[in-house]
Amino acid sequence: MGNSSRRSGYESLPGAAGLRAWARRHAFSLLSSLGSLARQPIASSMTVIVLGVALTLPTALHVTLDNVQRATESWERLDTLSVFLDLSVDEAAAARLATRLSNWEAVTAVDPISPEAGLAELSGQLDLDELSAAIPANPLPWVLEISPTADADLARLIDRIENEAGVDLVRVDLQWLERLDAMIGLIAQLVVLLAALFAVGVAFIVANTIRMDIQNRREEIEVMSLVGATNGFVRRPFLYTGLWFGLLGGTLAWLIVRGGLLVLAAPIARLSGSYDARFELIAPSPEVTLLLIAGSGAFGIVGSWLVVSRHLRRINP
Repeated sequence: MGNSSRRSGYESLPGAAGLRAWARRHAFSLLSSLGSLARQPIASSMTVIVLGVALTLPTALHVTLDNVQRATESWERLDTLSVFLDLSVDEAAAARLATRLSNWEAVTAVDPISPEAGLAELSGQLDLDELSAAIPANPLPWVLEISPTADADLARLIDRIENEAGVDLVRVDLQWLERLDAMIGLIAQLVVLLAALFAVGVAFIVANTIRMDIQNRREEIEVMSLVGATNGFVRRPFLYTGLWFGLLGGTLAWLIVRGGLLVLAAPIARLSGSYDARFELIAPSPEVTLLLIAGSGAFGIVGSWLVVSRHLRRINP
């Protein structure tokens, strides 16, 4: 008895009935708008496909950027200095220089490479096993592979090494990494720009579709306005239609990207295997997927709101 009185007391609170009526109206509009899309399968499918294809490009670029950044994380560990010594430097002198350089604060490790090891590595890379035997005198010098610390000033370190006795050349091939970082930054800015442009495009595509639907139901809307229907009542089903278009278009874009990743999985595996590496493409993260679908739905609502409000202003200036 106490539970029933508490329940009836809650139901009699001001606004409780209005809240339930509001929820029922919106649930009805949500489902009826989906039904109106199902009653026009060809037109609705064409709009959804256009939205999905439009949203695929920025999503695919973002996924590509994520995979490239993940692949280059291991490349950054290859930042080493190759110190070529004079041909007159022998093994003992190379060892003394390597020991001295390894004690520097900016250096984490020094790996001496003998001329014989260098020639064997070169012949292996060129797939010429007979190269070592064909050359009467080894022309390669001793090489010191130096791994600097993460916070090392490379320019200052290179200058110090070049002033050491017996050093002929210091080579650091970081320019390609800097160019790659610049390209990744450019692609990231391009993804943001394309995402903004295609978000606006979603709003306009949905607005154009809703505009044609309004034209087909023009007389019905005018009659509803004449009998006292509020702008919110007239606007609500069109807003949910725009929401459905946006959600379905974003979902289709996600499915296209996932399908593309599945198609590329085998070629990527063969390519990475040829370099004795293992690399797998990653799919869009849950955050990106949520942003894609929810953002597309939101811009679908925005497009619907703009075109319906414009039409209602014409009826009720």
